[in-house]
Amino acid sequence: MQTNVLEQVKRVELSILVDVAALCDKHDLTYYLIGGTLLGAIRHDGFIPWDDDIDIAMPRKDFETFQKIAQTELPESLFLHYGTTDPDYYLPIIKIKKNGTIFEEQSASSSIKHKGIFIDIFPLDNATKNTGFRFHTKGMLIKQIKNYLFLKINQEKQLSPWKKAILNLTKPIPASFVFQLLTKYMQTETSEDAPFYVNYGSQYGYKKQTVLKEMYDAPSKTTFEGQLFKIPRETPQLLERIYGKNYMEIPPASKRITHNPKRIQLNEECMA
Repeated sequence: MQTNVLEQVKRVELSILVDVAALCDKHDLTYYLIGGTLLGAIRHDGFIPWDDDIDIAMPRKDFETFQKIAQTELPESLFLHYGTTDPDYYLPIIKIKKNGTIFEEQSASSSIKHKGIFIDIFPLDNATKNTGFRFHTKGMLIKQIKNYLFLKINQEKQLSPWKKAILNLTKPIPASFVFQLLTKYMQTETSEDAPFYVNYGSQYGYKKQTVLKEMYDAPSKTTFEGQLFKIPRETPQLLERIYGKNYMEIPPASKRITHNPKRIQLNEECMA
């Protein structure tokens, strides 16, 4: 992605984050910068220079409240993309997208109805344990359901014969039903007294993303691109858990990963 295009994408994403954070503050909902966004805030006071996305997380209770109120209270320039607004959507996370823009990822299905520039919102679900048979069984099943949903929505992609056979056998089952099954299963531990948060939507895996709630609560604030946003209380420990002890070191060029989108549209002009 060209540098000038990347910077324009970042400006759009930052504007989305500002609106989302303002809505959370208005309704007293908790959010945290996470992942590469949190690392960028600590190491660069903003975006990682080669990064092209923003990730935040919310405790499940706040996540569910947000996805209901945001459909009517977000600015008209934004679209809440989730299973409740698109039956062909397959991710267990919310994407807040900018209307009139395109950020088409390599893995995006042609059936997805909105491909705008976005930020990601991950739910933090309750977990009573971070070890044991039930913990690992649930984590692995959620991973398999997520993979199945991806294949079901992205059937135009080349698949192995056995994957095609599974999809053919389960063709009558709507993707929306599987999505509801997935999100309900993620929420089976409902007690707010559970000691752990788990981020099942993360690319880093459920084991690494299951941590004591006290590592998140209560949030502090830090600067990201000149503005203050909420971050987990034990941010250094979380970053070390995800990225290792040397998270403050700049990685070599070979490990600087972006989404590498197929197509970008800003305003009315298309860019590659």
